[in-house]
Amino acid sequence: MNSPYTSRANYHIFIPIVTLLIVFTTTTLFAQDLNRFQSEVDQIVAKFDTISFQTEKKLAVFTGSSSVRLWSTLSVDMPELNTMNTGFGGSTYKELAHYQFELITKYQPDIVVVYEGDNDVTGAESAVEITEIAKAFYTNLMNELPNANIFVLAAKPSPLRWHLKSKYDELNSLMDAYTKQHEQLEYIDIWSPMIGPNQRPLPHIFISDSLHMNAHGYEIWTQTIVPILAPYFD
Repeated sequence: MNSPYTSRANYHIFIPIVTLLIVFTTTTLFAQDLNRFQSEVDQIVAKFDTISFQTEKKLAVFTGSSSVRLWSTLSVDMPELNTMNTGFGGSTYKELAHYQFELITKYQPDIVVVYEGDNDVTGAESAVEITEIAKAFYTNLMNELPNANIFVLAAKPSPLRWHLKSKYDELNSLMDAYTKQHEQLEYIDIWSPMIGPNQRPLPHIFISDSLHMNAHGYEIWTQTIVPILAPYFD
């Protein structure tokens, strides 16, 4: 029969082993996660590789997570631009950075509009950590596209994730402050116009999942974004 001391010794050996296994498994899963939308990205690339745009209009890439992906009226809402919607999955900043060339820089756009952070907020990273990931992404993007105007959309409010409001507030505040440090970047506050008089997300602009927007939501986005992009249309 093992003594209590032997069991305790085994316990102290067992804990570090378990910890290492968890770290290894998490790292492995994360590496796989970066490619979880590969087939979707391949379809996006195949689609735009066959499209010719009007040369008299500037090229604008709208990219990021599903709120961009589901913007089906984008080209109608922004007729002054050649628009490319390369939004994919329920992506994060890390995943967008992973596909930066395929979804953004290979097309050498004049304008880039990015919507990320919404899904990042639901993860383990703090708002500060998400901001640091975003900064690395935008630094690389500015280096690759030195002549492009890059617009950073605030992470939007939604009824489903309202319990994370404080983390959204912190992230949006940090990203707003960061963009002010770079002439090439501009922050667009889409949070405020989506909030009603009761200081909660407008309920009528969301579909049944209480996360994604309907036509009313995208109308708000269009009315908010177009005036800020307008000086760059010509």
